[in-house]
Amino acid sequence: MSNRHTPVDLFGENGMRANLPINLINVADTQEIPNSQEIFVYRDCGASIIIDILQKADIEDPEAAAKFHLDAIAEENDSMEHHSIIMQRPITNELSPIVLDGRQVLKKAGSVHHLRTLFALFRIKGKNHDVVVSFNIPIETGQGRGKNGAVTVEQEQLIALDFYRAVDSLRIVDYNLFAV
Repeated sequence: MSNRHTPVDLFGENGMRANLPINLINVADTQEIPNSQEIFVYRDCGASIIIDILQKADIEDPEAAAKFHLDAIAEENDSMEHHSIIMQRPITNELSPIVLDGRQVLKKAGSVHHLRTLFALFRIKGKNHDVVVSFNIPIETGQGRGKNGAVTVEQEQLIALDFYRAVDSLRIVDYNLFAV
């Protein structure tokens, strides 16, 4: 494990575990969030990590289910436009996530913002739940890269590496987490 990452318990001590970057801010420490969600933000930019336990999408094809969930995120963001591609990168996680690289164009505070979302869908076999991991990376926030919360090119590359480390390392410790 790199010195930039540490194992983090998710959804309690015995829910899930993943290797995440050190020095993230756990949003639950400062505000109330739903029990089915974990939210972390980077200290040095506007990037965020959201891990959701969702009701399983009633779609058999895993790639279509992943696209469904990512489209729902874009809709919640009032995205003016969005698209995604399936990443064909080998994932070492036994849970076999579907990985998408999504882009959204948003209108916020009178300027156009570009958001990259690295997204992984984990279909939980035998349970009525999906787990979604999304890393939201503000590429442009109206004032250029590296300004107003937008990441620099170097930060974007490091966050992408963080995403793959988290996805590769995500483990379910206790499947009772998904009790109905």
